Amino acid sequence: MNMRDEEGWLMFLDLCLKTKTTSRLQELFDLFLTMEEKEHLASRMQIVRALLNEKLSQREISDQMQVSISQITRGSNALKIVNDDLLKFIKKLCDETENEK
Repeated sequence: MNMRDEEGWLMFLDLCLKTKTTSRLQELFDLFLTMEEKEHLASRMQIVRALLNEKLSQREISDQMQVSISQITRGSNALKIVNDDLLKFIKKLCDETENEK
C-alpha cells in the first residue's frame, strides 16, 4: 500500500472507531462501500464464522454458502496469520451472535 493509501486507510479506521452507533456505522459504510463490496464483506464474515465453528469441512462450507472453494481457502489462510488476541475476539463475537439466534 502506498503512503497516500495508507494514510487514507488509517483515516477511515479512525472514523470507524469514532462512530458510536450501529446506524451511524451503517450510514458510513453506505457512503464508502458499494453494495457488492458490502456483500463481499458479509460473505467473508460468514466464511470466517463457519471456519471458526469447525463443524463443516471447507468443501461443505463452500457448497452450503454457494461460494468458491478459493474464497474459503482465502478466509482460512487469513485466519492462520491473525494474532491470537484478535482470533479470540472474533471467535467470541461469532459465538455470541450464534447464541443470540
